[in-house]
Amino acid sequence: MPSIRQLHRYLGVFFTPAIVFFAFSGALQTFDLHKGAHRGDPPTYPWIAAMASLHQDQELYQAPAPKPQASKPANPKPEPAAAEPEEHSSMPLKLFVVALAIGLCASSLAGLYIAFSNPRVRLPVGLALAAGMLLPAILLLV
Repeated sequence: MPSIRQLHRYLGVFFTPAIVFFAFSGALQTFDLHKGAHRGDPPTYPWIAAMASLHQDQELYQAPAPKPQASKPANPKPEPAAAEPEEHSSMPLKLFVVALAIGLCASSLAGLYIAFSNPRVRLPVGLALAAGMLLPAILLLV
């Protein structure tokens, strides 16, 4: 049992940064904060778009280059509005997902606090935490 407890401690500490990152960025994406106001618009919050890009595609977000504006005819014909399908309200599920993200972050951070509370294992716990932060950053750049 002690070896299982140690494995749990070090795996938990190693993956805590990723768990907190994915829970937080997922909660932001739940409300489409990583998108622009309309399709084709640049994101309203570029830092959230960067987090969403890492979360969804495992790559760094790069803002699209601005499109050159084409010359418009003098009297453009109005485009017919496309009928959008009626959306089902998923607000209760979205709120559950945000609560889930908050619970994951709180639980992970509490586990980190507990892991560091034992003075005998602070160095290896700190090394596992540093590795859990550095390894994904290195893998992203490779």
